[in-house]
Amino acid sequence: MTRDISDFNNNFYSAEKLYTSEKFLRALKRLNPNLDSKSIVDRATKKPVDEVLNALDNLDEFIIDDIQKFSDIFLHSPGIEIERANLTDWKEEPEILSKLKSEELKNFFKAVNSIWLDLYKKFDSNTLYPGCVSSHLPMKHSFIVPGGRFIEMYYWDTYWTIEGLLVCDMFKTAREMIENFIHFIDLYGFIPNGSRIYYLNRSQPPYFSQIVFKYFEYTQNSQLLSQDDKLEIKNFVLNEALVYMIKEYEFWMKEKIVEIEIDDHVYRLNIFKANTNRPRPESYFEDINTASGLSSEKEKEILYQHLASGAESGHDFTSRWFRDPMKIHTIETSDIIPVDLNAILYKTELIISKLSYLKGNLDIAKLFKRNSIERRLSINKVLWSEQNKMWTDFNLKTKTSQSEHFYLSNLSPLWFGLRPPNHISELDLINMHIKKPIEEYNGLPYSFVYSNEQWDFPNVWAPYQLSLTEFLHKHDKKLSLQLASKFFNSLFTGWKMNNTFFEKYNALNSGKRGAGGEYEVQSGFGWTNGVALKLIEIFQDKILDY
Repeated sequence: MTRDISDFNNNFYSAEKLYTSEKFLRALKRLNPNLDSKSIVDRATKKPVDEVLNALDNLDEFIIDDIQKFSDIFLHSPGIEIERANLTDWKEEPEILSKLKSEELKNFFKAVNSIWLDLYKKFDSNTLYPGCVSSHLPMKHSFIVPGGRFIEMYYWDTYWTIEGLLVCDMFKTAREMIENFIHFIDLYGFIPNGSRIYYLNRSQPPYFSQIVFKYFEYTQNSQLLSQDDKLEIKNFVLNEALVYMIKEYEFWMKEKIVEIEIDDHVYRLNIFKANTNRPRPESYFEDINTASGLSSEKEKEILYQHLASGAESGHDFTSRWFRDPMKIHTIETSDIIPVDLNAILYKTELIISKLSYLKGNLDIAKLFKRNSIERRLSINKVLWSEQNKMWTDFNLKTKTSQSEHFYLSNLSPLWFGLRPPNHISELDLINMHIKKPIEEYNGLPYSFVYSNEQWDFPNVWAPYQLSLTEFLHKHDKKLSLQLASKFFNSLFTGWKMNNTFFEKYNALNSGKRGAGGEYEVQSGFGWTNGVALKLIEIFQDKILDY
């Protein structure tokens, strides 16, 4: 039953054809109306893929008995090829524990740390016979998954996952996650949304350079690594990872770039734009339902592209992308220049410049420094709203700022190293927009719009709590601790009540899971765990103060 990666590559296009087949999705859903779209496309085949495709071509998708036979003969249950892996660098008591005094906090830390053992997976091709396929992409190494229905590796989640791995002294696992991403960039030219074949038409917020730089800085400052280890890591970052950081950057600058003219000057900024105009396979029926009120096929294709682009943004979904904040079918993601994406790429340019300088490649260092300066000017010219005293997304169709509602991403340039223009201080923005909500809620919600979308009120997301906490820690330590402690208390309360961690939390009720969106709230949860561990590292026992 052994297979190698070449067997998958030989069947790649057949696998892609199967897992993006609308007939395949419709038939399995007809067999069981309660099936989640993702659980359909996460099924490996029992027979060689060519046999499966032939049977699918001949299948009458309206005869339930025939569909049942097709499913029984040709398909495994979801996730059979994804197995728990052996986490070789995990230890029960990482170094940070010696700095904690509270036994309750130590026990909490140990509980979070132990979850890595359950979330560490491998794609085991040996579970499949030759010629059989899975929608999971072959990986160079094992990987951490978010948890719940998400049994594959996700792009931007990994930044916060690695934050937690580093706190737990798991340098080897963090390195292997980075090498998995290098493998993807080498194969596809970019990092897909996640490690599934149906995610290859889109990416996610491009955090790769920040992931590598975080790993580089953390390990170089570690007291647990030898000088030889640190030198090997430095050589890896400067001589291998940096090449792929530039390659990924070039993908975004080629595939997802727009130009806008203001006052006779052309500014170049980036957008989210998925390479598809079909329903997302993993959310097929949700997308079909969203498009049901549209009359023409062209309108539906535009909608599907905007939905997939919303998924590429990582914020799937939020009223931020909608013309009407209450109606998802008014989504227009790719018509919007997002503040956060361009702030992320600004940080990317700075990192590539700095690492190129360390390598001694001064021409590349100067080029990316110039790129960062140009982007900073573009962000502050196109995306800064003087009236609202914040950065705002820009709508390419209406040529106007999206300033009707506040989203945390409006302040994201702050934690990526941009200063507001016109002599306004960073703390002025904080005090104007979020100081009161920090004091009022159990963590800061991403928005204050009640839309029933998961990235809107009252949901609180761990990544934003950490990004904002780390920024505030440099400018207002008291407010930073208040934000961190209130969110941490929600994690802690939820853990004591449910013995688990959630993908998102409720700003109004400490410890309560969030709600809304296309699927049930998932437990696990990779980036939440990483943020919890990082907050403990930053504040230690003070995290319990509020």
